[in-house]
Amino acid sequence: MKRRLLMFTLVICSFFIAGVVSADEDILLQQLIEETPTGGILELEDKTYTGNIAISKPITIIGKEGTSIEGGGTGNVIEIRSDGVTLDTLAISGSGMSRSSQEEHSGVRVMANDAILTNLTITNSFHGIFLNKSKNTRMSNITVVGHGANQLGTQGNGIHIMRSSENYIDNSYLEKTRDGIYVEYSHNNFIDNNTMTDTRYGLHYMYSNYNSFKENNFIKNVGGAAIMHSDHIHLEDNKFSFNQGSRSFGLLIQTSRDIHVLNNEFHLNQRGLYLEQSTSNRIEGNDFFQNEIGIELWTSSTSHVFIKNHFNKNKVHALTVGGESNNDWFENGVGNYWNMPLLDLNQDGIGDDPLEYSSSLSELVEENELAYLFLASPAITIYEKANDLLTQHKVMAFDKYPIMSERKPINVASVGVGIILAGVGVYVYRRRALR
Repeated sequence: MKRRLLMFTLVICSFFIAGVVSADEDILLQQLIEETPTGGILELEDKTYTGNIAISKPITIIGKEGTSIEGGGTGNVIEIRSDGVTLDTLAISGSGMSRSSQEEHSGVRVMANDAILTNLTITNSFHGIFLNKSKNTRMSNITVVGHGANQLGTQGNGIHIMRSSENYIDNSYLEKTRDGIYVEYSHNNFIDNNTMTDTRYGLHYMYSNYNSFKENNFIKNVGGAAIMHSDHIHLEDNKFSFNQGSRSFGLLIQTSRDIHVLNNEFHLNQRGLYLEQSTSNRIEGNDFFQNEIGIELWTSSTSHVFIKNHFNKNKVHALTVGGESNNDWFENGVGNYWNMPLLDLNQDGIGDDPLEYSSSLSELVEENELAYLFLASPAITIYEKANDLLTQHKVMAFDKYPIMSERKPINVASVGVGIILAGVGVYVYRRRALR
């Protein structure tokens, strides 16, 4: 009996001893952080450290290839509570995934200013990075991989920016999250040269003004970027491609104004640009190529200016849905390029006659959303041509100054030299023939 009691006691003790070891490991990284002096650098080994941790003073944590911090599936893996914290070269995973908790958790939660986050890879977390009332956070070379399109409702965003301003994100890769980057009630943020793929929206603004995004790639999302209830946004040199689905788009502008869409590429999307309930936006110098619909414009959107855009090989270049539209398709004697035969007898690069781009699809799309499913069908082409013959097309865009093709200008001197050489060749040939 005594022997059995002894064995039972040893088993119980070994259980508690194992728990203490695990607890020691949990404490270890936090202890290292506490022992690092303010402004100091904590260099981590190429091994896995146990989270969760909180950083409450300005320090730098640098890992190396193979350094990872693993959360326990609850809370935030890393919580930054102090200004001036830097995280560099870390793999982070294992935040809480519950949506019934008081907050949505993340791999890194930033609640202070002037943080620098670079070379981070975040997986298996609800949000990758969450900024809450933060200013001047710089994020570079961030990779966040979510759980895929089948679980969009149960996961968060790659980078979530909430009530934060003057933050910078560049050279990062967001994949399979709900939204790649989500910006809410946040102004003056800069998002450049990132890739968002396999998300709901690659980039999503809500109630956020004076933001900018440039040179990003939005590939194979439900929607490339969505600007909603947000004003004064500048986007330039982005690429929106392969965003396909029954209601997909490259760029959505909804209930927003003063958006400047400059020199972007919209290729192979179901809809390149979709405008709804918006006003006074400027669409300039963009390339719309092989989309099902280049621009879809609902008449709840007005006072837009479209100039210097190129429409090429779209199923429908422009579609105005819901009745007459009040927008300008030219400005100061310059319109758009439509890839349609035009005369330019005075060689000024502008078509001699105004261009009326017309289509009969607007009513079909307005009355039945299923029409989107058949835009690539030959039946739609036949439908368009039949209505064209019956003159039932409606004008979608009136361009008084359509741009001619950007053919290289003819070099008159070269042409002259060519003619002279050809003439000399003919003369020499005939002289030889007469001998």
